[in-house]
Amino acid sequence: MRSLIKKLTTDDWQIFKDIRLQMLSKEPQAFTTTFAQVSEYTEEEWRNRTAGDRVIVLVIFVDGKPAGMNGMYYKNEEKEAVTIWGMYIKKELRRMGLGEKLMNAIEQEIRKDQAVKKIKICVKSSQTPAWELYKKRGFVEVTRNKDKTNVRGELYDEIHMEKDVI
Repeated sequence: MRSLIKKLTTDDWQIFKDIRLQMLSKEPQAFTTTFAQVSEYTEEEWRNRTAGDRVIVLVIFVDGKPAGMNGMYYKNEEKEAVTIWGMYIKKELRRMGLGEKLMNAIEQEIRKDQAVKKIKICVKSSQTPAWELYKKRGFVEVTRNKDKTNVRGELYDEIHMEKDVI
């Protein structure tokens, strides 16, 4: 199994679209955005969400095929804090270290910007392996929004975690 991580450009919007729609359809309880919302995006919206001054998307490929993704974005111009979002690995490829590789890669990207002092991430209570990965990487829980996400009548807590950039 060979893996490769690629930082997407706006020209890679179709790769991003395909994996984003897949993750939202297969794991709706893990994300705040819904498949229905995202499937309505235009090509221009996909391009703007794939790469830019305030957003980076990484995709991990296994044997040449997209296997997962994550991304980061700055909420404001100061860039003091950055949020990691959209962490996803295809179910059949989990527990093989791909999530760890993606997290290493996104944190490397974040550390390139000296202005960033804090990294934030949000995880749903249903995503225990992701929560454990983030905790292992030094993220600590700062807030918990009880029953924030409703997927098919099931409620999930939204756990906000963060860590300082070192």
